[in-house]
Amino acid sequence: MKNEIIGEINIEYFEQFFGKSKDYYIPKLIAHENGKKFSFNLSAFLFGHFWVLYHRMYLNAFILFVIIVVESKFENILLKILGNTYNIDMSLRYLWYIIFGTLVGNLGDYFFLEHSKKRVKKIISTTDEEEIKMKKLKKSGSGNWILVVIFVSVMVLSIIFGKK
Repeated sequence: MKNEIIGEINIEYFEQFFGKSKDYYIPKLIAHENGKKFSFNLSAFLFGHFWVLYHRMYLNAFILFVIIVVESKFENILLKILGNTYNIDMSLRYLWYIIFGTLVGNLGDYFFLEHSKKRVKKIISTTDEEEIKMKKLKKSGSGNWILVVIFVSVMVLSIIFGKK
């Protein structure tokens, strides 16, 4: 077992949790613990909601969904006020994509690292057996493609069948 500690937790547990992404997230976690709380994540910027779902941050995904719904309602109100033209509609949409992507890109690692610390702490406290801890960490830390595929499928189906 390595002796390096992050917070109060052995780094080996985080390495197991992050899996293939450990070379990216371990330095981010060390910087996070040393006070550099925010960093930009290109994947979170580009894939937003899908990135959050992949990382099993379900509460965060729900909050983002609520924000998207509220923004959509706000956008409809603005379009009624400004006039619902194609140019205004597209301008508002692209502005929202940039704002949303920038927020998720800059806050994604922060929320994922906080989520990871809680998950790792919870998993290692459930048993004293190292082998069981490591299996649970690997399973819990790996991404969830199934939920992303379901989410994308629902979106595609709603676009296909939602057309009038």
